[in-house]
Amino acid sequence: MDNADYCLKSKFLDYFSKNNTMTFGGMYFRLYDSGRDDVVKNYMVEDWNKIFKNTTEDDLRDLSNCENVVILLWCDIETDTPHGMLYFEEEYNHPFEVVFHGGTWNHSMKYHRDIFRSIVNILDFILSFKTSISTTCGIDNNRADKFQESLCFEEIKRDESTMYKVLDKQKYAESCFVKMMRLHN
Repeated sequence: MDNADYCLKSKFLDYFSKNNTMTFGGMYFRLYDSGRDDVVKNYMVEDWNKIFKNTTEDDLRDLSNCENVVILLWCDIETDTPHGMLYFEEEYNHPFEVVFHGGTWNHSMKYHRDIFRSIVNILDFILSFKTSISTTCGIDNNRADKFQESLCFEEIKRDESTMYKVLDKQKYAESCFVKMMRLHN
């Protein structure tokens, strides 16, 4: 398959070649730097395994070098400190179909609104390229399930351990909550 088919990473690289960060309110995203960033150690093991079970920092570094993977760190402007990670993987056989994973290791209520605000805006950025977005969630991960539901991800199937979800673009576009998160940037 031609590298040109993998549009999402090129869009992020183009954006970050012109801007150091992608800023939303008091938070910003920057590209994961496999040479200096350590993400996995920041999470409690249980929390990390809800995002990527049995995935090491070396695995994450290898993934970050893939042509169809973008990893962002979520940081606050005030301290310039990372508080979480977002992972996007464009499907090899289906360009413009993106799988989304991630979460914060800092669960402070101080960042609660900013988490939603920044996620809405990063999803808007991705959707501007006519992309469909999906995710998964462990059946026992109520926090992620509610978070995803508030962003209009809807379950399309499940197996014994996992719910598979897709972003309902129409509900997302019409969501009062999503609109509120955009207005308060």
